Amino acid sequence: MQLRVPKELITFENTLMRALPKGSLSKLGLAAAALLVFLANGSIAQGDSGSCIERASAYVAELDQLLSKERNWITPYKDLEARYAPFLDCEVDTLLEEVLKSRFSGPVTYNPRSKTFFINFSNDDVRVGFVYEVKERRSDYHYALFARK
Repeated sequence: MQLRVPKELITFENTLMRALPKGSLSKLGLAAAALLVFLANGSIAQGDSGSCIERASAYVAELDQLLSKERNWITPYKDLEARYAPFLDCEVDTLLEEVLKSRFSGPVTYNPRSKTFFINFSNDDVRVGFVYEVKERRSDYHYALFARK
């Protein structure tokens, strides 16, 4: 099993390293302190199915708002992606139900060989989507781009 260290923890540890005087904490002590603060903050709670579906639901709601009004800029879509991606440990059926609630949901395709869902949204000007890897239980390859006309 591969251990994945959340990006926020690495950033937090680097911030602590710069803020503390040199030699005041060992690297191991610093990592332990950063981990305790991170766990106390509750940021790892993203990993359960319920919180994943909550995040996906909020993502779809905000994405619908963007797709209904924003047709000329990609940046808001990238910002949305940065706030919500990746979706971790989602139940696939429930995730697909949330995705299909969007009035802009496009085709959802499934590749049985890679056990991957390709999820798409579009307002005819902008295309947004991501891949959900069933084996890994995580989303990946989030994208937002202008649609060809």
